[in-house]
Amino acid sequence: MISKRREVNQGMIKKLLPALALLPLVIGTTGYVISGEMFSDALYAAFALYFTNPVSDAYNWYIEIARWSGPLVTATAILCAIQSVWQSLRDRVRLLGKKDSVAVYSDGDHRIRFGRGVSAIYPGDKFKSYAKEHIIMFSDDQKNLQFYEEHKRGLSKKKVYIGIKEIEWCFLNLTGDITVFDVNNSIARILWKEISLWKKGKDNFDVIIWGGSALSGDIISTGLQLNLFSRDQKIRYHVIADNRLFRIRHARLKLMNDDELLYYDSGDPAVWDVISKADLVIISDVLGSETLQTIAVKVGETEIYYYSPHQGDIVSYFSYGNIRPFGREEVVFTDENIRRGGLIRKAVALNDHYADLYGTEKNWNALSGFLKASNVSASDFGEVLRDLNGKASEEEQAELEHIRWCRFMFLNYYTFGIPENGKNRDDVKRIHRDLIAFDELDPDEKAKDLEAIRITRALPV
Repeated sequence: MISKRREVNQGMIKKLLPALALLPLVIGTTGYVISGEMFSDALYAAFALYFTNPVSDAYNWYIEIARWSGPLVTATAILCAIQSVWQSLRDRVRLLGKKDSVAVYSDGDHRIRFGRGVSAIYPGDKFKSYAKEHIIMFSDDQKNLQFYEEHKRGLSKKKVYIGIKEIEWCFLNLTGDITVFDVNNSIARILWKEISLWKKGKDNFDVIIWGGSALSGDIISTGLQLNLFSRDQKIRYHVIADNRLFRIRHARLKLMNDDELLYYDSGDPAVWDVISKADLVIISDVLGSETLQTIAVKVGETEIYYYSPHQGDIVSYFSYGNIRPFGREEVVFTDENIRRGGLIRKAVALNDHYADLYGTEKNWNALSGFLKASNVSASDFGEVLRDLNGKASEEEQAELEHIRWCRFMFLNYYTFGIPENGKNRDDVKRIHRDLIAFDELDPDEKAKDLEAIRITRALPV
């Protein structure tokens, strides 16, 4: 919250600077006109004050103010120019001859945790073509895409990483050597891997997800795709959110097993009864201290995961109950998550396997955002499958993989349908003929699911 306020203040100052720079000219011109000068002469005399070069002997308080403030503006402009040149020189020297050089564009004050041997610069919104790789991570998706579009030519032969928070991958049409870093998806993945419901030794869970933000949406969708570990499981996801768009977007979502997705408004009295029986509570919205305290009292020893990107917020000092922070920037904004993500490497390897088997597109950079996300989801689920190996039969794992795939498709707004072109899917109508129960699949399709789990289990860790 503090960094966000700082960003707003810095933005306001930048907008006001041109007006402040012209203020001495306006004041000085006014003073000279009052003293009897013609407007054109008054304007020239006021401009001369910027360079401590008065051309008129006229005097009043307006002129005196301009006489002092004008040179200050000039000195500030010179210092800013020198600082800009010096910073650019430092950046060039820092990256000169480096094998791994990165420019991080951002309007925030967070830093990415890079490993050894990486030289990084943070030039704000100033494009630095001499960096070998470029990470674009402004405060909102629109800024990121605008920056990329403005510098598309300079980035055409570079590795580019674009951060997103609000836009879903399936809506993005970005091809080329571009990697999308989905911030909220990364937070959700790290969270569910830490929780690991599939390692708890039980099949039934009541999970509370409190929040109507984009992060909440990613926590829901990522949980639905990772938390698949038994034919007998029954996970009830109780979503407490005043965001009605969730229900609209998930209106045709089918979970394909006994799991449930239940919605409540935050003012619904039934919420507190559900919370008191929860096995797990995830809070992704900023809550008032009184609400948080009430939740802690109601759940007792049940684990509460609270979104806390910065050290020093209320959760850092909260001692009652079993509250754990998640989403800390130092954990999320790492080189492994953004550039060298093992998940992306596994997704690329998985796509290569499928391309060899089925003759699909092998070039990762040519894939749409939807197909990249599909490979990422499948390879991510491979970690769960490895944990299930020896605990669940291959056929059961194949069924779970099919359920995960169906959920991915439904979450990306596909529905069951038989395309008129005789193929399995129609990407324009967003329909697929295999969005059915595993038992109803053709033997060939079941065989594909068996092959899928063997491939994903074998992907490098």
